[in-house]
Amino acid sequence: MKPLQLLEAPGLHTVLRSDDFGAWESLVAGTLGHHRSRLLPGSPPFQTHIRTAAVAEFEVVLLHGRGRVELLREQGGHGVLWLPLQGLTQEVINGVEVVAEPGMGLLFRPGDAMRGLTSDAITGLSIVIPASCLGGPGPPSPLLDQGLASRRLVTAGLQLARAAAWQPNGSGHAAADLVEALHQWCHPPEAGRQGERLSAARRRRTVAEARHWMELHLADRFSIDDLVRAMGLSARTLQYGFQEELGRTPMAEARRLRLCRLRQLLLEAGQDHRSIAELMQAAGLLACGGTAADYRRRWGESPRGTRRRRTMDP
Repeated sequence: MKPLQLLEAPGLHTVLRSDDFGAWESLVAGTLGHHRSRLLPGSPPFQTHIRTAAVAEFEVVLLHGRGRVELLREQGGHGVLWLPLQGLTQEVINGVEVVAEPGMGLLFRPGDAMRGLTSDAITGLSIVIPASCLGGPGPPSPLLDQGLASRRLVTAGLQLARAAAWQPNGSGHAAADLVEALHQWCHPPEAGRQGERLSAARRRRTVAEARHWMELHLADRFSIDDLVRAMGLSARTLQYGFQEELGRTPMAEARRLRLCRLRQLLLEAGQDHRSIAELMQAAGLLACGGTAADYRRRWGESPRGTRRRRTMDP
């Protein structure tokens, strides 16, 4: 889903477009939960654009803006499904540190306490979820990334956002699909019970082992054929496993891991003597403007901005 398309979608209504940080904070607090925030030193000039719509019992909030922000929120009597579309949020939720990037999601439940940091630019969807749709404790981590239940919930949230943005015929089905995905996520099968297939456990293990192999070889040039030989599996088996568990192909995951590795290197004080081009190469990426553009699209800031963040953020 392209953020710029959502900013112009006819089904969403603009409720705030401003450079007033106080107006943004007040609106977010009134919509998503008890909220306190501040602009961090060195932040780009603050800008925000917020659009909303509703589908059945769900409210969809599109948040788009610039400004490096520290967030503190206590979730009220409803839940919030956060789906970043561009940029990232680095958060501590109930003492557990997570990083949410495009393609992933976070599910905040009533009573959750969150402290987070945003990238310079951020675009994402918050879907307000009634407490009645959140029966059951759910998995311990709020991060939605790996596994069928998490992938289905992220997909259902994006489908609901499309229904809110363009109001197609039958958009109410998107709400029903989200309710079903929430139920599946909140009621995972117990290990070894409720018919969990051995093949599902093997698939998760295979993907984890393949990701570990890729992490060990990020600086090397490898192809899907190299990964297939290393794992002793067919390309079809690997492709299917990655699509089911992560929602992306093995080589797309390799590029994501390399961009994550570049970010990690940029945030290490011990790497300050190396140029950004050298760090790109160390992460297995081409040292070129295309890599910098991909980095900005994913993380919402330039590689240079990430390196500057290390000395400015708390």
